[in-house]
Amino acid sequence: MNRIRAARQALGWTQDDLAEKAEISPRTIHAVEQGRPCRQATKRRILAALGVPWEARDDYFPKALPARRAPAEAVKSA
Repeated sequence: MNRIRAARQALGWTQDDLAEKAEISPRTIHAVEQGRPCRQATKRRILAALGVPWEARDDYFPKALPARRAPAEAVKSA
């Protein structure tokens, strides 16, 4: 189960409750609980609303994938 969802439910909150406390949209909460990526600022707001320290973020959010670099040939021809 998604850790954000589990923490929210442990507090007895709905997605709307968490969204209100984190000052973000309920749609964003839904997307995060579905495992979609979000901005660092959004992560900070959600964790703060849940009372989770920022240092525990890796336990609640998946690691971001590294950015892909274009092959050297593609960069030269551009």
